[in-house]
Amino acid sequence: MIDMKLIRQYFDVEEVTFGEKCRFERGVLIINEQELIDLTQNLMKAVTGFHLEVTKPKENARIIHVLDILQPMIKIKGESQQYPGFFSTPYTVGRGVTNLYSNFSIIESAALPWDSSNASSGLLYPRDAIIELSGTAAGYTPFSNMNNLVVVYELGEGFSAIEYDEEIRLIAIRISTYLAELTRGKIPDRKEEFSTEEYPELPGVVMVWQCQNQGPYANTMLYGHPIDNLVPTVLHPNEMLDGCVVSGNYVWPSFKVPTYCHANHPVLLELYHRHGKDINFKGVVFSRSHEPSNWHKQRAASQNVKLAQMLGAEGLVMVWTGGGNACIDGMLTIQTAEKHGIKTSTLTFEFGGKDGTEGLLLVDDVPEADAICSGGSIERSITLPKVKRAIGGKTFRLNKESGGWFPLATEEVTIGTCTHMYMGGNQCAYSNMTCVAY
Repeated sequence: MIDMKLIRQYFDVEEVTFGEKCRFERGVLIINEQELIDLTQNLMKAVTGFHLEVTKPKENARIIHVLDILQPMIKIKGESQQYPGFFSTPYTVGRGVTNLYSNFSIIESAALPWDSSNASSGLLYPRDAIIELSGTAAGYTPFSNMNNLVVVYELGEGFSAIEYDEEIRLIAIRISTYLAELTRGKIPDRKEEFSTEEYPELPGVVMVWQCQNQGPYANTMLYGHPIDNLVPTVLHPNEMLDGCVVSGNYVWPSFKVPTYCHANHPVLLELYHRHGKDINFKGVVFSRSHEPSNWHKQRAASQNVKLAQMLGAEGLVMVWTGGGNACIDGMLTIQTAEKHGIKTSTLTFEFGGKDGTEGLLLVDDVPEADAICSGGSIERSITLPKVKRAIGGKTFRLNKESGGWFPLATEEVTIGTCTHMYMGGNQCAYSNMTCVAY
C-alpha cells in the first residue's frame, strides 16, 4: 500500500455559545445563526429554513429526529478538500494537514416525510432517532458527552426524498466547513500523524468496511457519489479520516453509523494505533452491503477477500452498517476469508428479546464466525425519563406501521425496543455501553 501521510490538528471545544459573529477563541466556539443562514441560503429549496440549538454534555435534554452527524474539519494542506466530491472535485484525500474540532459535532435533525413516495420501500422510511443527553440511555452514544450544534430543518411540502436528502446534507457540510475554517492559522491543542509505513515483520491486518446502499434515506456516498453498483475497492485509511465516506442512512436508528464515525471510525483508529506495535495495518477494503441476491453477496465476499489477499492480510476485521440483509453479506465475507486462510473477527448487534436470551441472537451466522464482539441488544424495551428540553421537535414520531404514535418529546415514554436509540446497536464500536458476564 502507498504510504500516505496525514497530520490531524485537533482544536478542543470547551464551550459553544451564540454571539454577534462566528469565531473560535481559546476553546470557545461562538456561533451567529443569521450568518450561517445567509451562508446556506442559496442551497435551500426543499428546505425552507433552519434554526440552531446548542446542547451541552450531560444536559437534562434529548435530541429527536436525528439524521446524520458531522465532524467539522478543514484541509489546510494537501490535494482536494475534506468531504471530497461535495463542493469540490473528488481528488484523492488523505495527505497533508487537516484541522478538526474535538468534543464538538454538528447534528442534523428533521422530521422527514413518512408518505410512501418518500421511502425506498415499506421498511425504508425515516424512523425517529433519539439521542439522550443524560441518564442511563445517554450511554448509547458518546455524543451525549460532547458539545453539539443541532441544525433543526424546516421542510417544504411536495418535494422528493432525493431533494430533501441532498439539501440537508449540503447545508450541514457547508456549515461544518465554515466553522472549521475558523481554526486556520491558530495553534492546535495537539497533533497526530497517520502513516501506513510498512512493518513486514508483523502480521498484516485489513478492515472490511461494508456500507449500506438501498436508495434514498438508506444510502452511503463515496467521494460524493452513492455506492450503488460498487465493486469492492481498497481505501487508504487516511481517505476515511478526511471524509471520503459520507452517510445518508436514516431508516434504522440503532444501526446507523453517522459521517462523524466514518471519519473517526473506532475500529480503524484502533488498528492504526496498534500499527507498528503488534500488527501491520494494510488498509480498508470498502464494499456495499445489502446486495440483492446470494449470487451478488458471494460475488462481493469473494472480491473482498481477493483484495485482502492482494494486500497481504493474515487477519481481517469485518464490520458493516445496516441490519439483517447486511449481516448475511458480512458472514459470507468471514466464511470466504477463513476458507482462504485469513483469520477474522467481527462486531455485530444482537436480538435476544427483552432479556437478551430469547430466540436467535444473530440474523445469520456461519461456523467460521467464532470471534464475535457484541454491539448491543436491540430488542429490549426502554423507558426514557422526563426531560427539561427536547431539541428537534415537540413530539416523537413512533410506530408508523400501526398508524403513528406522537407522545410529547419532553415526557417519560416507554418504547417497545431500543431500535430508536441512535447508534444503540451499531457495528463500528462507537458507544459507551458495555456488558459483563458473571
